[in-house]
Amino acid sequence: METNELTELIRQRGEYDNAETTRGAIEAVLTVLASRDMDGEVAKLAAQLPSGIGEYLRAPHEKPEEFDADEFLSRVQKHLDSTEQQAQLATHAVLSVVTEAVSDGEQISFMNALPNDLSSYARWN
Repeated sequence: METNELTELIRQRGEYDNAETTRGAIEAVLTVLASRDMDGEVAKLAAQLPSGIGEYLRAPHEKPEEFDADEFLSRVQKHLDSTEQQAQLATHAVLSVVTEAVSDGEQISFMNALPNDLSSYARWN
């Protein structure tokens, strides 16, 4: 999946009006994801994403932390300066598209690395 296709699908799923808002959601969700300890899975995910997207996962972070979905959403909400519902929608839109954008094997590895309470955000149903 190319950068434009990936961004457009996130824009549609997130119900965003413009590219700037969409990019903000992508940055927020992937920056929070990069700060979570996932046993090296974030780097593998980043390697399969198009330029301009994977970079958010490669940004230098302090020591990765373990946290649950509530904390993940709280951090996205803070980053976006949004409501809880907007943070949930951003997380769902970004994680589901990112999951679809990588190989089948990486999808399985990524889903297995996510905590159970966050994995539902990586599936679009």
